[in-house]
Amino acid sequence: MKSSPTDIYSLSAAPGMQDGIGPRIRPTRLLQAQIRRGFRALRFGNALESDFCRYLRVSGRLSRASLITVSFVGILVIILIDQALLGVPGELVRPTRLLELGVMMPVVVFCGFFCWRWPYSRYIEGVMLLMFVGMNVGMMGQRVVASHHGFDVPAEMVGVTIVAMFSLARIRFWLMLPAAIVATAAAVATELLFVDAGANAYYHLFAASLLLTIGVMGGYSSEYFIRWTWLNGTLLRYMSRLDSLTGLLNRQALEDALEKSIAHAYREKIDYAIAMIDIDAFGAYNDYYGHQAGDVALSEVAYTLDSSTRRPLDVCGRFGGEEFVLLWMDGNALELTTLAEQTRAAVEQNQIPHAASTVAPWVTASVGVCHVSSSDGLVSLKDVLGKADRLLYEGKARGRNRVVSERFVAAPVARRASG
Repeated sequence: MKSSPTDIYSLSAAPGMQDGIGPRIRPTRLLQAQIRRGFRALRFGNALESDFCRYLRVSGRLSRASLITVSFVGILVIILIDQALLGVPGELVRPTRLLELGVMMPVVVFCGFFCWRWPYSRYIEGVMLLMFVGMNVGMMGQRVVASHHGFDVPAEMVGVTIVAMFSLARIRFWLMLPAAIVATAAAVATELLFVDAGANAYYHLFAASLLLTIGVMGGYSSEYFIRWTWLNGTLLRYMSRLDSLTGLLNRQALEDALEKSIAHAYREKIDYAIAMIDIDAFGAYNDYYGHQAGDVALSEVAYTLDSSTRRPLDVCGRFGGEEFVLLWMDGNALELTTLAEQTRAAVEQNQIPHAASTVAPWVTASVGVCHVSSSDGLVSLKDVLGKADRLLYEGKARGRNRVVSERFVAAPVARRASG
């Protein structure tokens, strides 16, 4: 079965990422730190390297397909024209066909099938290296056999394959480099030990070494540019989707994520709840402590809220100002209301001082929770948010720092009178 591509500019653990054992950090900061440090060694930190490898597998599909197609067509063309146009002697046809159809073509066909069937497999680099080995074994074998019959198969073809692999195979540089060096060393040994090339031997070796150098330099430059493009593309994606202060999803990205989760819940017949959360008396907090302190408090509350998500399709984002929205997937009304109460208590337990509050000496939050049952069918996001918002302000009217929860009930549709 073909695996489906994932978002190539998305980090697997975002928006909250764990870098080693340390605290969760924003993906934007992680990416910016990597850009500042640089990557001359063509290696990212562990938190980013695995995501870049995934990107390389997905984005390199067309490039690898092109290389496999060119290799396949090239072998077929040589089979068709080797005697007519290339002047291959008749006694060489059988051994060269054996190498072409018995070694090179099967490896290329296998790699083509693997790349078509599992285009994003983590083993794709190993498969492409297998094709590289098979092609070189076939070409060096032809070189040895042909030299014994006085026919010159260019040794430079090994260098051509190295350049092609560095350019199109989308294999990481530090995996491709040892393979290229080994292939060049094998070509040199073959040339010196098994090929009677006469005065042209050193010329062939020089040309192959020159192609190796070009391939290595091109491969390094190409991967450096690919890494730079991915870093900046991923950073741009997150800067456009994340709130710059809290690191949570911004309003537009939040609504997109909520729509997707609601659609998933409808398809899979899963209950869910949407909570509208507002920090109590936050205007008074800003007036008393200043806006910089207010930003710090918002960030701490945002981290607490984000920590309350449990499942991949749970959503947390900043709705605007001091308002946040949480969606919890899969749970009955009691379970999700309990989770909302735990989240409210966690905000209070942070004990962020709030001397200007009439509710408590700490920063607190009011929560309105709208629970949607799978039996309700597909409910619009606007309706659920509107219900959660009304419940939120009902909680504020009751004294704040509390959770008000209610099941969503669709408004009855008025029927048009007949006649």
